[in-house]
Amino acid sequence: MSTYKVRATKTTTGMQVAAGARGFEITFDEPNSTNTGMNPVEILLASFGACQSITATELARKRHFDLRAFWVDVEGDLGKEEVDGQKLYKFTEIRYEPHLRSDESDENIKQFLADVAKSCPVENTLMHGAKFKQIGFVKE
Repeated sequence: MSTYKVRATKTTTGMQVAAGARGFEITFDEPNSTNTGMNPVEILLASFGACQSITATELARKRHFDLRAFWVDVEGDLGKEEVDGQKLYKFTEIRYEPHLRSDESDENIKQFLADVAKSCPVENTLMHGAKFKQIGFVKE
């Protein structure tokens, strides 16, 4: 098991949030604010696409699978859905379409993409959930 840590800090500009890990930073924002970055739900979709791409690249390398290019188009419907008797605002459906350049057979590609899906931790988390718990709070 590996533990990852990220800090997300509200900036003084509009709805902007700076999030960072390991010395890298991403700016989040909202279109109706200062529009200086993707919003959190767009970044969630982008994280899924990035995970698919990284997983595909590594799996292709390990299997000597012909993969000359890979990208994923991802879209999701955000709306209200009943969960455990509560109406929650969430993605109600996420759809994706992998694109690849390869001389592999269609059958090999379908199996490869199924293996990518099973190996992608972001997809596994979105499909099967994770335990969420607030561990306290810090008043400063």
